[in-house]
Amino acid sequence: MRRTTRNLLGLAAVTATALAIALPATTSASAAVTAAPASATTATSSFDDFWGYYYSKRYDGDSRAKARGRVWTGGDDRVHVSGKLYDKGSPWWLCGYVQVKFENADGDEWIRWARKCGSSGYTSFHFAGEDVDNAAVRVCYWNTKQHAKKYCGRWDYVYEADEHEDDEV
Repeated sequence: MRRTTRNLLGLAAVTATALAIALPATTSASAAVTAAPASATTATSSFDDFWGYYYSKRYDGDSRAKARGRVWTGGDDRVHVSGKLYDKGSPWWLCGYVQVKFENADGDEWIRWARKCGSSGYTSFHFAGEDVDNAAVRVCYWNTKQHAKKYCGRWDYVYEADEHEDDEV
């Protein structure tokens, strides 16, 4: 995800540089320089990317819960994380379980979750947070017998504000 954004911004910078070199000598250098930051700012003012599949750890060989989705920011100064959670081939007492963790610059974090029991279909989820610097996703199983999450995969960051601030400079 981060590489895609960097690649697109790098391509925009290379294109702007090539245009600046190709412009006739009569064009002022300041006009060519101001054109590049305007396009870079437009590209990073809102963020939209897809993530996943992310998986839980395996249960009994082949059973794994999985999730994929989309993360975006918009004009409402919120970070939105949405997706679909699948529970494939697990026993009746295990349900697919996804957690979305939002973090801010003060170190505060809050977690939202969704659960899908049974292997038919999927469960959709959508969570949003304000004043968010990072958002991460983790897929687990929920054990209904013990009322606890089990077999969790790793936290995968789907949004990092620092990455976008560096791109704007």
